[in-house]
Amino acid sequence: MTAVEHDWRRTHAVIVAVERYNGSDALNLDGPVRDAIGMRKWLTGRGVPPENIRLLASPMEHNRAALEEAHPGYRPAERADVRKVFRDGLREIDGDWLWIYWAGHGVQAPGGRWSLLYPETSDTDLQGLDADSLMDLVRTDHVHWDGADRVTVVIDACRRALPLDIHELADVPQPLTNVTQTRSERPVFWMRACQAGAVAMEQDGAGRFTSALLRQLETAGADGPGLDLDRVWKGVQDEFAQVRATGSSRQYPTMHVINWEQEERTVRLGPPAPPPDPEKRRFRETLVLEASGLLGADAAGSAGRVAARLCEQFTTAPPATTPPSAEELVDWALENPHGTITLLAELSAHAPVRTEIRKACHVLQDQWLTRAEYTELVALLGRLDERGRYDVAEEARALFGLVDLSCHDPAVLADALEELLPKPDQLPQLLRVVERFAAVDDGAVAAGLRAWSLRCAERLGLKGQLMERRGEAEEYAEGVKAAGLAQDQRIQIRLHPSDGAGQRRAYEVWTRRGEDVTSLAKEDTPASLEEIQRGIDALLRRHARTRDTLVEFFVAPTDLELAVHRWQLDADGPLERSLGTDYPVVVRCTDLRDNQRHVWKQRWERVDSAGTEDLEWLPAHLDTFKQVHGVLQGQEDAPGVVLTTPLRARSDVFNACLFDGVPVLIWHGEAEAAAARAELTALLGTERLRSLPQHLRKLRSASEADESHHGRHMALLWDDPHRPLPDQLDLSAP
Repeated sequence: MTAVEHDWRRTHAVIVAVERYNGSDALNLDGPVRDAIGMRKWLTGRGVPPENIRLLASPMEHNRAALEEAHPGYRPAERADVRKVFRDGLREIDGDWLWIYWAGHGVQAPGGRWSLLYPETSDTDLQGLDADSLMDLVRTDHVHWDGADRVTVVIDACRRALPLDIHELADVPQPLTNVTQTRSERPVFWMRACQAGAVAMEQDGAGRFTSALLRQLETAGADGPGLDLDRVWKGVQDEFAQVRATGSSRQYPTMHVINWEQEERTVRLGPPAPPPDPEKRRFRETLVLEASGLLGADAAGSAGRVAARLCEQFTTAPPATTPPSAEELVDWALENPHGTITLLAELSAHAPVRTEIRKACHVLQDQWLTRAEYTELVALLGRLDERGRYDVAEEARALFGLVDLSCHDPAVLADALEELLPKPDQLPQLLRVVERFAAVDDGAVAAGLRAWSLRCAERLGLKGQLMERRGEAEEYAEGVKAAGLAQDQRIQIRLHPSDGAGQRRAYEVWTRRGEDVTSLAKEDTPASLEEIQRGIDALLRRHARTRDTLVEFFVAPTDLELAVHRWQLDADGPLERSLGTDYPVVVRCTDLRDNQRHVWKQRWERVDSAGTEDLEWLPAHLDTFKQVHGVLQGQEDAPGVVLTTPLRARSDVFNACLFDGVPVLIWHGEAEAAAARAELTALLGTERLRSLPQHLRKLRSASEADESHHGRHMALLWDDPHRPLPDQLDLSAP
């Protein structure tokens, strides 16, 4: 049983209603706001305090007044707001029960994922949230271990498959989190309006599923403070059975329960699986006809030989009929991942599969590699270390802007790359990624990947295109190696000046490898330093390599004293540590550079060959812009400066150094004058300048174990004029 009796004042809720989209009027949906208001009314009627309810909405104009009356403090339901509430806001709750409700458009996106569309969606750009990630999120530290004892998730949205031409316009839905599920025992009761591939119906301007659910919640709540969700679900089941009996709907809601009774169970209403939609039925028939033709005159013998070869690759049992028919072979292939392409490859071993047949396979399974090709790719990626897989993901980001690729699991990385479905008669994007990586890496695994890539292209009849791309990749690799950029991977973070209210700031984040730049985030709404730290922590986990990735903070001259290297990673968890111990961290500032850009570049050219003994040590008594400028004008060859200026005068000294094109600047954040000089002399030693970021990282690591160690106070301006910030971001954060 799922009966729960508790104090409803300790319940929290997040309600999302999306009605208005950024496209034609046909995209808009009239009803989710009324459903959201109904869910809110039921919760407050049970005793949930209004302040415990976060409501996000994108309302139709004629529903706005009702929404403002019901919940005056509602927030927009745009992507950035949704991510902020779910990723950060849930950390703040302290209660017994968390309810999550979402109403709006939903589609079945590439890879079969369920995408809940954001208001930013347009007719040609379907952007959404990965619905399954809601289940993942509530079992991570995004909800503190004592923040909620149990969770109920309700989604009233379609999960229909789209026509192929529209399906190709849908983005892969974005997950809310990729962090480890640390609370896998947290009970979750998940209710969904329909099954995969189906439509959630409306009636009288409201979701039919939400209406039935609210009626059953009211009925179940009449018996007192307790609530039995099994009883509620049984009532929903009975209502939809009556509706289906009249023939007015074939909607089948689904329910999934995890750990509510220390067990996991899935309950579906109606048949165990929905019938395929008309388009999929048509493409299945196309495959059956193609298979029949390829079996040829000796159909029985050919089918038997093909079935024997497929037994080596498929995991499900072969058809009982011996030999199987073409229809049975197709259905057997549909039961197995990569099955349809594998079947067609076996049937047409000496000729590429026709374009329209590849299209049928994509519609039915969203895959284009054969089972053998996929297995070999996963094995090759598994032979790479994590750094190598990271480089593969980086090439995908650089070529196609993919920013949510995990490099930890070879199979997960292979799946994500394969979701880049090839266009007819064009080389698949995955093969371009492999060629770029292999050309730059040039190791034993790279050679295996090149051989694998060539075999795939030959099967597709695209060997000529592959060899052209291979030549381009080799030219690219030569340029990268000649410029010494093969390992030059960095994260660039722009921190905008504080708005004055509690140090809140907007910020942007990019990843750069050589000349390839990919935007990772743009937060236009000023955030606190703690919020920025959490956001950057999450991005670094996904896109950076500890110890290797240079993390650059671009700040205004007045913010050079921000001790960003002491910002915390995993601040709310058991693995708390400092940013500057895991990564080489530097600050940068491009202000005051325009008039002396040529001097800046000339000084930087000396950094490669210079050592710390070549730095200009500024006397502490030089504390005005004019004095420092005079010294630096006479030291035009100095690659950098060490300063021991008192804190009160550092602003003028910083400005003079920036104005005079100083690319390397070192100072002690706490000690002053003689004490600072002594500490800096001891800590810098005779290091080569090129190694300073890593040298400081090691010093900061030593200070974690010894709080008296001065390494924690050392700050470094490391301003490479050849790696500026990218152009200003114009799009919302991903």
